[in-house]
Amino acid sequence: MPRVIVKLGQPLSQTVGQRRLSFDLPAGSTAATLLDALAQRYPGFAEAFRGDDLERESPYIFFLNSRPVTPPNFDAARLQDGDVVHLVLPVVGGGHA
Repeated sequence: MPRVIVKLGQPLSQTVGQRRLSFDLPAGSTAATLLDALAQRYPGFAEAFRGDDLERESPYIFFLNSRPVTPPNFDAARLQDGDVVHLVLPVVGGGHA
């Protein structure tokens, strides 16, 4: 049973009420399994992760042990005991006129 650490950036951490979580998941779990578990445990997580409040589709980046995982690969990205997941919004800068 893998234990996974999840670190959340803003505003997801506000939705959940914590910045760091620990999840015990069944063997064979994937990134998709973790996202489902987060959605079940924390009301509003699925909507926030989809970007409903931000008016952007899939705005968050999912990092598994510092490597990005894209939505088409959520079902294939297997989680191991001790993995660290970061869910963050990318920083977007602007230029000066």
